[in-house]
Amino acid sequence: MVALPKSSSGAENASDEEGLDSILLAIENPVRRKIIRRLSARPSYQLQMSKELGFSQQLVAKHLDAMEDTGLVSSLMEDSPHGPRRREYLLNKSISLSIDFAPNLFRARLFSFDSPESEVSGDPNDLFRSLSDVAQRPEESGKMKPLGSLITEIDKRLANIQDERSVLLYVRHLAMKEVAKAISGMSMAWDDKKALYQLINERENSVEGISRTLRLREEWVRGVIASLQKNI
Repeated sequence: MVALPKSSSGAENASDEEGLDSILLAIENPVRRKIIRRLSARPSYQLQMSKELGFSQQLVAKHLDAMEDTGLVSSLMEDSPHGPRRREYLLNKSISLSIDFAPNLFRARLFSFDSPESEVSGDPNDLFRSLSDVAQRPEESGKMKPLGSLITEIDKRLANIQDERSVLLYVRHLAMKEVAKAISGMSMAWDDKKALYQLINERENSVEGISRTLRLREEWVRGVIASLQKNI
């Protein structure tokens, strides 16, 4: 059974799309990605990054200024033991970005993991407990080995998740091909087919969202939904 939408708004927020566009623009340049990779290891200075990455200092400065304008990096003045004060740059965001696209699929997700988006349950809890136990140890030297083991375990789980995700995307792709084939064989108007396809493929849960995506009047969408409720 197809889950039909209610009238309440559940559409993607425009500000979410703006945030995604901002990050994509910030990282589309390969020089910026190399700077981000470098800053992910530790804060650094323009001249230092210029030498390590093999770019001119002017080019590095240009991209740092652009990324600072978007909030991707931040900077502060630091005292130098060998000369005048200098500006240190550091990565300012913790972001995960995933984009999936294929026939019958487009999905983009951007979120910050500076803090969890919601309460977690299940498997991750044991990782939180392990981290808490290690953090409470009095000796700093005694923390390194268990912290290394914890990070290794996290990376292993992330790799397993990615493997499972690849399989799930493949199965979803096959399922949506069958959906498209089934809908094409139904005896209904073309616009009705588009609305049904949107319901299944995008998991849209609002009349407003479907109307905006298909660029059709909300009144018409409500009528189509009423018709689908009788026939599906």
